[in-house]
Amino acid sequence: MNKIKAVEYSHRNWGPFVFFTKCPDYIVSKLLKEGRRTLDSYNHQLAGHLESQFVFKVETATWFYNEIGPILEAYREGHCNYHRLEKRPVEFQADSLWINFMKAGDFNPPHSHGSDYSFVLYLEIPEGLKKEQSQYKGTSFAPGAIAFEYGEQQIPRWTTFGMAHTPKVGDMIIFPALLRHWVAPFKTKGERVSVSGNLSITNKDTFPSNYF
Repeated sequence: MNKIKAVEYSHRNWGPFVFFTKCPDYIVSKLLKEGRRTLDSYNHQLAGHLESQFVFKVETATWFYNEIGPILEAYREGHCNYHRLEKRPVEFQADSLWINFMKAGDFNPPHSHGSDYSFVLYLEIPEGLKKEQSQYKGTSFAPGAIAFEYGEQQIPRWTTFGMAHTPKVGDMIIFPALLRHWVAPFKTKGERVSVSGNLSITNKDTFPSNYF
C-alpha cells in the first residue's frame, strides 16, 4: 500500500494586511525628545485610559511624515502583493500625530481610528516589562502588548480572529484604520512610550470603486 510521503497545499490570504518594520534610531530619538517637550493634551480625541497623550507640533509632524515616505511606499508594495492588487500611485494626507506615555495601570480599550491607514511606533519600553510578560499566566494577550482583532468570534477554535505583538523600541506597525486594536494594562514601573498617527488617501476618486 502506498503511503503519503509529501503533501502539497496552498492557502489564500484572508483578512487585513498588517505591516511590521523597524524605524531608524534617529527618528525614534527625535520623536522622543520632541514628545517630552509638547504639552498640548490630545486626551479629548483618543480612547486611551491614560493621562499623558499629547499632539505633536505641526513642524515635527511635517518632518516625520516626510522622513517615513519610503516606509509608506514599502507598506503599499506589501499591501498590493497581499491582496493581489494592481499597484497604483497613492497620495497620502497626514491627519494627525500624537504621543502616548503609558504607565502602570493605564490601558487602551478596543477601538478603531478614522482615516484610511493608522500606525504605531514604539519609542521606549519599561525595563521590567519583558519579565512581566514572560510571567503572565492568563489566557489573554500579554501585559503591554498591542492586540488586533478582526471578524466574528463565534468560532474561535476554528478561526484566528486576533493577534498580538509585544513591542520593542523602534518597532513600527501600519494597519487599516478601521482594524480594532487595544492594549492591556501592565504593572511594571516606567513608561511605555509610543507615537501614533492617521493618514488619508486623497486620490481615491481616481481608483476603481472596488479597489479599496
